[in-house]
Amino acid sequence: MSKLDTATERFKAALDRLEAGLHRQIVRAQSAGRLESEVNTLKEDRAKLAEELDQLKSDARRMNELNERASETLANTIEGIREVLAE
Repeated sequence: MSKLDTATERFKAALDRLEAGLHRQIVRAQSAGRLESEVNTLKEDRAKLAEELDQLKSDARRMNELNERASETLANTIEGIREVLAE
């Protein structure tokens, strides 16, 4: 094998390594893009869930207030009935 053939083979091998490295970089970049997209989707989902949680907390507070009022009204009604029956 001549020096030119050897140099050509080494050059081809270097090009193959360069192409493989570029391919790995492209795959990494695509993977990073997918990961970034997934992270953005998760952030959006988290924001929606936080909003739903806030709404549910608000609803729970309102239900507690209504429950307390209903209990108070019921207790007052029972007391009124007892007073009427005691007379």
